[in-house]
Amino acid sequence: MGAVVSLVGDGLLAASDVAKAVTALVSKYNALLARASADPGLPVPHPTSPYWLVDPPYPTLADMQSGTLPRDADLVIIGSGITAAAAAKSFLEVSASASASSSSSSSSSPPRVVVLEARQLCSGATGRNGGHIKCSPSAEFARMRCRLGAERARDVVRFQMRHLPTLLEVGRDHPLAEVREMETVDLFLQQEDFDEAVKEVEALKEWMPEVDVQVLDREQAKTHIGVNDMVVGALSYRAGALWPSRLVTGVWNDLLANHASLSIETHTPAETVSRTGSDPSYPYQVQTPRGVIHARHVLHATNGFASRLVPSLRGRLTGVLGHMTAQRPGASFPRCDGKRSWSVISSPGFDYVTQRPPDPTTGEPGDVMAGGGFFNSREQGLDQVGVWDDSRVDALPVMHIRGSMATVFEPQWGAGGSTDKVWTGIMGFTGDMMPLVGRLPDSSGKDKGKDAGEWIAAGFNGEGMVWAWLCGTAAGVMMLGMEEEVLQPGSGRPGGKLDAWFPRDVVRVDAARMKRAGLKNLARAAGL
Repeated sequence: MGAVVSLVGDGLLAASDVAKAVTALVSKYNALLARASADPGLPVPHPTSPYWLVDPPYPTLADMQSGTLPRDADLVIIGSGITAAAAAKSFLEVSASASASSSSSSSSSPPRVVVLEARQLCSGATGRNGGHIKCSPSAEFARMRCRLGAERARDVVRFQMRHLPTLLEVGRDHPLAEVREMETVDLFLQQEDFDEAVKEVEALKEWMPEVDVQVLDREQAKTHIGVNDMVVGALSYRAGALWPSRLVTGVWNDLLANHASLSIETHTPAETVSRTGSDPSYPYQVQTPRGVIHARHVLHATNGFASRLVPSLRGRLTGVLGHMTAQRPGASFPRCDGKRSWSVISSPGFDYVTQRPPDPTTGEPGDVMAGGGFFNSREQGLDQVGVWDDSRVDALPVMHIRGSMATVFEPQWGAGGSTDKVWTGIMGFTGDMMPLVGRLPDSSGKDKGKDAGEWIAAGFNGEGMVWAWLCGTAAGVMMLGMEEEVLQPGSGRPGGKLDAWFPRDVVRVDAARMKRAGLKNLARAAGL
């Protein structure tokens, strides 16, 4: 009898422990959703210092500001990163082209564009990311096929992959940006992950035979890449890399030189955006600490911070903290001369790594730019979600990133490796892991109509280099109302009608999309 009582007692104790664990998990989940749905506030005034912003090629742009804030504008862009630059370029150049071809061009004036930046120019996510122009085609196709179907998933992956040739085109005018094509390799540390990846490659071949993904087994990976036995297999395909802030500031510099109607106002945060009926020509008021700008159109290009000025996005778009490092490779690290990048896949999660080209003067190998470590935080990534503070650095992700490449390359990493710089940035994530691009609806998700002029291009889910430029470009075309026009191509801008190259139906912002973008959907997908 005593043994039975003991067993029952142990069972009750176990059940109690489970109940406590579940309660704690639910409490943590609810706290996470509340934090992720909060007002992001303004970017912090003293963020970490990223490698990319040291020694800028256009130093006068960093803090540029007009003597007097413009009173009105055809377009106010909030944010100054890659999305904002692409949108401004598209808006100004397409408008100028249309004006030049119009018989009334002599009487029309160029559109006035004002860019508002809370801190220094390009000091947000674009100036802090990994500079990796990488779409993982087989993994992305598999992820989106479940939701969109095979044909639409193929179209979206092609859109993502189009960013490499597009940014290469823009980069030809900006050699300091180091935009380059390269081989990329995904290095798998667990056999089940590699086996699943191989299945995804086979599925991709049926729908996208033009995409060449090479499968390497353990021995082939060791021979071709120089890794050790920690790597069970690898995938090899094409990707790219760049110095993101130098490309974007180069674009801004060109636009300022060619378009007198553009002004950039750094250290001038947008405090509120409201619609008034006082002036139908300029229906929006953008309040800043320096005064009010009256605008025809407003574009929110602030990625993870967009819900600050658009409260209806709270609970649908949140900030996520990402960690980056700049490292010196060890003396034995294989010479790739900036022509290879790496992703170390250790499910759940991965690290992403590029290497700059060698020093043109000394020939020394370029710095290794490594980021990731998300799931290595104290709470396995949960404490990195709903965070908008890029002055913060967490030790555990950094410890992981510092050791990632050395772990898979030793003894090829070699002595002398070091970590020269550590910084963080804020990514924008949505509940359905897709960007939000297009005209903003009202708070209920209802379309405001074609007269409304408040727009968004944000929420790139950590994949900004294969989403942001062309999303910004598309936003520029849509704000001009020229999405049905057959446009001539320009540098960094495809020609033809918008829907021929832009997946507008996938990223548009309407009532159904607002529901899908709920962060609870992201939590459910993660099994929480």
